[in-house]
Amino acid sequence: MGTGMTRMAKFLYGLFFVALLPASLVVFSMQVEVPLAIAPSPIAGGVLAGVGLVIMLWGMWDIWRRGHGLPMNAFPPEKLVTGGIYAWVPHPIYSGFVVGCLGVSLFRGSASGAFLTTPLVALATTALVLGYERPYLLRTFGAVPRPLLGISSLLGPIASALRLDRLWAATLRRTEQLANSWSATKVGSARVINHAVFAGLAGGVGAFLVVLLAGEQQVLTVAVLMLAGVAGAAAVGQVMVGSSKGLSRPFGYFGGLLGIAIAGLALLPFNRSMLLVLAAFAFAGPWAQAIGRARCIVQGCCHGAATTAGDRGIVVDNAHSRVALAGLGGRCIYPTQLYSIIGNIVIAGVLGWLWIAGVSLTLVGGLYLVLAGFVRFIEEGYRGEPLTRVIAGLHSYQWLAVGMVIAGLLVMVVDSPAAPAVNISALAPALGIGALFFLVCGFAMGVDFPESQRRFSRLSG
Repeated sequence: MGTGMTRMAKFLYGLFFVALLPASLVVFSMQVEVPLAIAPSPIAGGVLAGVGLVIMLWGMWDIWRRGHGLPMNAFPPEKLVTGGIYAWVPHPIYSGFVVGCLGVSLFRGSASGAFLTTPLVALATTALVLGYERPYLLRTFGAVPRPLLGISSLLGPIASALRLDRLWAATLRRTEQLANSWSATKVGSARVINHAVFAGLAGGVGAFLVVLLAGEQQVLTVAVLMLAGVAGAAAVGQVMVGSSKGLSRPFGYFGGLLGIAIAGLALLPFNRSMLLVLAAFAFAGPWAQAIGRARCIVQGCCHGAATTAGDRGIVVDNAHSRVALAGLGGRCIYPTQLYSIIGNIVIAGVLGWLWIAGVSLTLVGGLYLVLAGFVRFIEEGYRGEPLTRVIAGLHSYQWLAVGMVIAGLLVMVVDSPAAPAVNISALAPALGIGALFFLVCGFAMGVDFPESQRRFSRLSG
């Protein structure tokens, strides 16, 4: 019975990646438009597609022959494969698939395939490698393949020449200083924590950008959605983390996202510009998230697990940090919040360029969900909160990130108007609502009542 079920699971797993996923990517490329065009290149496209297929099949063969297993994450091989094509090409199955996607796109003259689908496939495989496969290989085998054409081999000398290793070391030192900077000021029974400024800036900048893009007539709508986001973050925080002696008011990113989405969809029949408002929230998302992650560094939430295999990290010994509550105080941990900040800065740049280019609103909104989902999947692979559940080998938040990516892909296939230019006349009301939500979010996420035992009273121990 068990063997039969395992065979069926392997068959369905293989069917999805061999047939259903490629077919879905073709349909996606046909449905989504980008403001670019390319001419069909049958010869170049055919060659690339053929090379990609050979690389893929070679990688699969080496997994079978050298690793004594199948090329499936859910049913991994028994041995770490470092020979054959794995000695030359990094992750040849994924690399070959990306090359094949580009080849098919050039063969058909699909701009969406070449400039959107192929990069998204490359980013998806990168997220899978960094967020799941690398941690798994280090835990299981204590090592990862080091191919001749790998990133570390090709870019390592360049990074060293540019002293990027020193830049990274300096960035980690600053991050560690911030992570140990928790302090608070008592005002009566209340406690104003120093990270309140980051929480306030995240909410204030986010609200400011949304009104600036959506227009001053959307101020009330933006305020309602912002409040729904704060409420959703608090509600989902209780569901995913709950209350404890040292923390009774956690906030969840996915809850904030869900609160804004539900409120926006509920108001959609009453507001013809709701797609614009939601797209503006997507545009503002990486800015708010990058700033808010500084609050996470000080608070210690979303912290990393203990580092392995000589990876660099930070050491947090502030007794009020959630790192200490998790029993990781004084140990070297992954700077997961920093990973998120870097990823969101890149996303902000991409979405800014696309908005200026005048792409569709749903392309902006969907791409935010997809890219933010990739970043969150990677980040979660190195996080170390003891309360995070593991389901089928992935952190619960990684499954939510996968759902976020799927939702984003579905959003992108929906037709919508183009993103409008920024309306400078909305600057004054945008500053006003920004100041309002600086106070709201700063209070919600930076002010608590440590002597109270009531739910939602405490942010830190």
